Amino acid sequence: MSRIEIVDYDRFRHNNPMIWVDDTQRQRYSKTPTLVPYKVCLVTVKRFTFEFHSVTQIRVCLDYYSRKHHPSSKLPVYTENLGGDHMETQRWFDRLPQQLLNNHNRPAVMKSLEQAIAEYSTVPGAETGVPTNRYDGTW
Repeated sequence: MSRIEIVDYDRFRHNNPMIWVDDTQRQRYSKTPTLVPYKVCLVTVKRFTFEFHSVTQIRVCLDYYSRKHHPSSKLPVYTENLGGDHMETQRWFDRLPQQLLNNHNRPAVMKSLEQAIAEYSTVPGAETGVPTNRYDGTW
């Protein structure tokens, strides 16, 4: 069973864990907060709540869950100076619970994300126009 909620943005509660994927709504909201309402999509599946700030973020997450095999999540620290603590160098998908990736839970997650795209894409401003094809699986 899943639950999809579309709520008003609250800067104290919603921190955009996929900020590097798409941050267009927050940038627009900081300049003109009354022009287009800023809505956040919360998708709860198997007692885990995903937080999305655009339809692009949901599509990228759906693409991640639609893959049966994922590339290594190990960062190439030896070739790049990434700096920072472990939390700062983690990517958004490194923080997802592993039980959602097993073959029993993945279909439920994918179905919920597809429903979330259908519902959230009707919200003004949720479709930001950031292309999803720039994420080739390595993020």
